[in-house]
Amino acid sequence: MPDKRSVKVGFQSWQQEGAQQFTLEGELYRLQLGWTLVYRESPDENGVIAINTLFIEANELRLRRRGTIFLEQGFRQGESLPGKMETPYGTHSVEALTSHLNIELAESGGVIEWKYDLLMQDQPVGSFHIRLDIREEQAE
Repeated sequence: MPDKRSVKVGFQSWQQEGAQQFTLEGELYRLQLGWTLVYRESPDENGVIAINTLFIEANELRLRRRGTIFLEQGFRQGESLPGKMETPYGTHSVEALTSHLNIELAESGGVIEWKYDLLMQDQPVGSFHIRLDIREEQAE
């Protein structure tokens, strides 16, 4: 049983500005206490590819995004967790209040879905709903 699997990640995001949906390449790693999912976004307007690492445990997610914007943020249902965002304009404290978190993962993939309100320096940034459909890539 391999510890690492190549996966396709169906990424869906809903927020005030509308919805986004695309398929991304990634790797799913099985760990002793959970999973790690690494996936790459399409290049932004500056040609920078953001790499997202999602640390997945039974009832908590931790996201590390490295790109034009660097973000470290945790998510736990019913809780508000601190995070950090670095932009070209400086470093900011952020906080995510997670209202919904569903993790259903197995060796061949699964679904991770969460909803949260993001605050930056105690000011609302927006409400977000993310769904990741993770499927192991099949050998052709």
